[in-house]
Amino acid sequence: MKAEFRNWREYQEAVAAVFRELDCQVEVDKKVHGTRGTHDVDVYVTFPKFGQECQWLIECKLWNRGVDKSAVLKLQSIVQNVGADRGVIFSESGFQSGAREAAHSSNILLQDSLGDFRRTAKLHLHRTPLITLASPEPDVPPVYGIPGGYQPHHLLKHDGRLFVSNWGTPQKGNIAIVDPLARTLDGIIELDKYEVRTASERRPRVVQHLPGNIACANGKLFVGQVFSDSVLVIDIESQAIVKRISIPGGGEGAVAASPDEGTVYFASNKFPSFFVIDSVEYDYSEVPYPEGARGCLCVLAHPSKPLLYIGIQRGGSSPPIAPTGGGACLAVYDLSERRYLANLNLAEDNGGRGDDSIPFCLSFDESDHSIYVGMMQSLRGLLRLDELGREVLDEIRFESNECNRHFPWVDPLSQALYRDRLISVNRNNCELVAIDKKTGRVELSSYLGDAPNGPHSVAIFGETAVISYPERGGLIFHNLASTASD
Repeated sequence: MKAEFRNWREYQEAVAAVFRELDCQVEVDKKVHGTRGTHDVDVYVTFPKFGQECQWLIECKLWNRGVDKSAVLKLQSIVQNVGADRGVIFSESGFQSGAREAAHSSNILLQDSLGDFRRTAKLHLHRTPLITLASPEPDVPPVYGIPGGYQPHHLLKHDGRLFVSNWGTPQKGNIAIVDPLARTLDGIIELDKYEVRTASERRPRVVQHLPGNIACANGKLFVGQVFSDSVLVIDIESQAIVKRISIPGGGEGAVAASPDEGTVYFASNKFPSFFVIDSVEYDYSEVPYPEGARGCLCVLAHPSKPLLYIGIQRGGSSPPIAPTGGGACLAVYDLSERRYLANLNLAEDNGGRGDDSIPFCLSFDESDHSIYVGMMQSLRGLLRLDELGREVLDEIRFESNECNRHFPWVDPLSQALYRDRLISVNRNNCELVAIDKKTGRVELSSYLGDAPNGPHSVAIFGETAVISYPERGGLIFHNLASTASD
């Protein structure tokens, strides 16, 4: 808060001190020379990255009002004139909407809390190799662990990097940035902390919110935090928390970004609505789920059309007669017309009663304009639907194997497209499978090792599938070349 600093000079020195703590070279009141003259910069920061020197120009605004658009445009001009890598404005009083709009899709970072930046910025200048953990089972691939003994869950592929949602014990969570080709850790972003205390504890414990789904938009990560009241926004370049967006029902739900990254969609698992969030201003609007629908663990934006796919856990309809039971469904919302186009029941009808299945993941296949839905707690396995979500075109059912000792279903928790194959992580079978999209047949199954809870997510980089395996404590890097067709 502004009250923490007695004057502007103290604020400037505090900003400089944070960057010195991060092993950067720092100068205050620096005169920098550009092609069109000399400029005064509050804090001038340099640091090495990938063998090159990076320059950041930092302005410190201890104003009584939010910073306006003109301050952003002025810094943009100086950064361009000098040839710096990034400009940063610190303002404890926040930023006006015009300032945020001007900074959109630029190399200007707006930071409204030095305290948050100090706590969360991780400018890791040296890559850390992932920890190789061999399996006690023969012929089982090793896992590559995150330092600290974390369990990786959700994966997000973006611009050649892998973002990993990690859970730890006692309750703690972070986002790891991984180079999947070098198999190195490029950064750790710590999540928010809070106090908890049970009736038997004399003192509260400090724990962290756990990360859920992640989406990337406008150079920022939007993170659904489990047990929190908000969706967290993190600037990727600085790895600093820049915003907490308070959402009805809290931060537990599914997150997706629009193709142009101007919008983020948060589908709540606790509140019967999804939210359309501006990735620059962070304003949002609420859209209720179809009547009676509730709970969501997956959401997906169409790659080129204004359609949003929402996997609903309960309350779906199946005309003309809705079966009793869970009622899982896929709702398709037209963002331009602002209405639902479909609400298709996905639960299996067992003699008039629907199963307790949950749509857990969604993938869109642009080659044939269809949607794949991974069904948890369902014998239906994977469903392929038409583009408008009005018809189930195909079912891909799986047989349980010897690793699956408790359930008749396999829980295909994550899929990714690879050439003419669909790659699926089947949790209860502890396997990665390659499916021929034309025939729906499993062409190859790879055993990933036995654990109390199987693999979780998959992301593909070139010929390599990266799989998160929480109970084995790391990532598996699997060569897909053998699954490719000629």
